[in-house]
Amino acid sequence: EYLAIRSERADLDEHLLQASEAPSLLAGYEAAATAKEAQLAVLRAREVDESHVAELRSWLVSAARESGRRVRRVDLGSATARPWQTDDSPLKTPTETSKKKNRTPFDLQSRTVTLSITGSNDEVRTLLKKIDADRRLKHARLVDLRPGNRGSRQLQLDLSLRYFALVRP
Repeated sequence: EYLAIRSERADLDEHLLQASEAPSLLAGYEAAATAKEAQLAVLRAREVDESHVAELRSWLVSAARESGRRVRRVDLGSATARPWQTDDSPLKTPTETSKKKNRTPFDLQSRTVTLSITGSNDEVRTLLKKIDADRRLKHARLVDLRPGNRGSRQLQLDLSLRYFALVRP
């Protein structure tokens, strides 16, 4: 019985020590939380969810029209969503076994945007550089570049991009 009481006292002393150290750890936890919130804000600014679709379309059209490029078509596909997994990639389809055990509280929302323009070689290159420099979360699915009309120095660019966002279901 003495050993049980002594063991219980040692446990209580350990809990008391941990409880007395907790306030000193609070500042570190608050700093870590602030840093994570800043990282989250940077990532949220790069997402393209429902609230940013009109802005994305306007940006693509204005970027394409600069320097005289002609916009032939801009199609914004509807959003699709799938469960987001731990250590997932937006380009992969998750397997059935990973869906259950690695599930996060988020869905990956993706939207395909198709853009078709005509312009000179330099104009097309400038547009591609602008789209590449844009920090939104995206992946190029198709880049099709071909000559325009016969005898013309114009090129036609058909571009299909997937834009991403993490959303709560």
